[in-house]
Amino acid sequence: MNSAKTTHARKSLKRQRKLLEKLALPAFRDEATEGMLDDLEFFDSNDGSAVVLRGMLGSGQLVQVAATGPIDSERSELRFTLLAGLFVDGVGAQTLVVGNLVEPGPFHIQIDPYLPYCGQMSIGCDLVVRSDDEPLVRRRLGELVRLGEDLEWFFPLRMPSRIRWMEASQLETDWTDLPHDELYEFLDAALKVPPAERTPRTLLCLAAGMNRWKDVLRLLREHPEELPAQQVAPLKALALRELGRWLPALEAAEEAGIKDGRYPDTTRLSPSYMHAFIEAGKDIEALEILGQPLDGEPAFYDWLRGLAYHRAGDSKNAADCFGRYFKRWPGDLIGRTVTEELAEEFAEELGL
Repeated sequence: MNSAKTTHARKSLKRQRKLLEKLALPAFRDEATEGMLDDLEFFDSNDGSAVVLRGMLGSGQLVQVAATGPIDSERSELRFTLLAGLFVDGVGAQTLVVGNLVEPGPFHIQIDPYLPYCGQMSIGCDLVVRSDDEPLVRRRLGELVRLGEDLEWFFPLRMPSRIRWMEASQLETDWTDLPHDELYEFLDAALKVPPAERTPRTLLCLAAGMNRWKDVLRLLREHPEELPAQQVAPLKALALRELGRWLPALEAAEEAGIKDGRYPDTTRLSPSYMHAFIEAGKDIEALEILGQPLDGEPAFYDWLRGLAYHRAGDSKNAADCFGRYFKRWPGDLIGRTVTEELAEEFAEELGL
């Protein structure tokens, strides 16, 4: 009986893999991050119930599609998953904010054991497909990759304590092996020991994840060899921005070779840099960099235009830009709060 069950399970997994090869693999190949095509991988889920195809897609999003089994003779179910990031300081508020952000679309936050245990947030959806639904799978995968790329500006602008999975993969200690029930105590204790006895990448990641930006700067100063200045300059700029030190933040970004708001080898403006740029009093220059709205540009460009117009005292154009932004991202709760505060600030300046 056990042998029969094992044989049936193997046949089922083989069919599921063939389904992924037919429906998902072509889209994965088209979306694969440059230089990462050979790293696409198939594997069986831990419980042996599904076959998973995983790869780095788009501008560096970790995405997987799992064939979870047939529904009937014609239909099967696929589960799409994007690893959105890791969080240190609980996941309740983060889940609410991100869940509300993605709610208008087909995706949702996937509740799994890793979310409460180690703050690993995944976003995705389930899709019922037939054997000829390759165009549907391609479209849904593309939508998920585009969402992942949008989150790469959303988090630095709204939730900078998010830890990217690529950063976590480079730690001296595996993320899941850290003492997640007492991370604050772990960081405090580690900062008290001599620098030579520390795991600097792990501590830097945790300090940023806890919004402890002064500790981030301290670790960068005390570990110049393990944390090369050129490599960590964008994080230094982010930390300085979060501390309201606008000009030093711009200087740190310049150390990383930023030009006209873009870091080397990137196509989008840096939201963190542009925010600091505007708050440093360079609102007119920021508007020149942002230019006129273009079809297909990232939504946050309009929010930054609104901020720049606001700082320049042009409330009408600011309102127009903010309006266009929230038409595209109505679920940005943090953005709405910040924008309302800006409006109140402007009214107080006018004595209204």
